[in-house]
Amino acid sequence: MILEILLVDDDPIGQYLHNNILTKCNFPEQLMFENGALALDYILEKKDEDILFLIFLDINMPVMNGWELLEALSENCIKPAIKVVILTSSIDSSDREKANGYPQVVKFLEKPLTESCVSQIKSNTDLSSYF
Repeated sequence: MILEILLVDDDPIGQYLHNNILTKCNFPEQLMFENGALALDYILEKKDEDILFLIFLDINMPVMNGWELLEALSENCIKPAIKVVILTSSIDSSDREKANGYPQVVKFLEKPLTESCVSQIKSNTDLSSYF
């Protein structure tokens, strides 16, 4: 199986910083999307391929936000091999609670991503088949 890392965030500076941290921590090259619609289109194009997706997902974005992407993935039963790390500036506890309602969400982190956060992600048992 191939592992693909998707960074879905409308902030180009955040994408750049998170890309650098993930690369430094030996993650495979990441694909970057500025909204959920672009990421969903890409996932749908690859739906018949043998790919594990790990998505670092912002919540607040134009066009299609993170919640809408999660709904689209759930409604369409797309790829059981999709895991999501929500990476957001939101400190609203209701967002954290809402994230718990999506089985593909394995972690809820506040920006910015750090090497310590990446270590937690790599040691997450839900992601053992990804590393």
